[in-house]
Amino acid sequence: MNVARYMRLNPITVLAAAPLSKVREVMEENALGILLVVSDAGELTGFITKGALRQVQDWDLPVEVACFEARFAVSKDDTLEKAALILLENQLALLPVVDGQRLVGIITQGDVLFALARGLGIGLKGTRFVAKVTHLDDLYAMMRVLQANNAQLVGFMCGNREGEYQDIILRVREVADKEKLRAELEEALHQAQC
Repeated sequence: MNVARYMRLNPITVLAAAPLSKVREVMEENALGILLVVSDAGELTGFITKGALRQVQDWDLPVEVACFEARFAVSKDDTLEKAALILLENQLALLPVVDGQRLVGIITQGDVLFALARGLGIGLKGTRFVAKVTHLDDLYAMMRVLQANNAQLVGFMCGNREGEYQDIILRVREVADKEKLRAELEEALHQAQC
């Protein structure tokens, strides 16, 4: 999954040469706490926050004198994992998406969470299984059982690690007999781990 699939196009911006009064107006009209600043060519030059406006005394000054440097951005081709890591490590609410220096969109914490939940099959009807595996062969054994039962895999995630065991969470659907499938998965894991 990459950023392009989940980013928001055409974010609300303000030109670097615009007066600070314009920033205040745009933020109030759109209920924004942060506003990205761009050049005439659409290049990302920085951002300004609602909090920064509290310090303003001259509303005719251009935004570029009061905006902050945008130190973080991703490209459309970057992975969601990269975007999530940048957002989390830097406690950001949103991340600009650029093509070179040109701003092409944004991706927010909510966008990343939605994408990851969708990738894990959360919200889809199905059955959730948690298995403790120790080796890659355990996964192969589980996949053979799913295939033999015509189960459709809609989500796969690594969970907690405890010693030599790794929790694997599977979400499947199109299962005729869930208890039969559970028993077959347990037997396959038992055989693989012996």
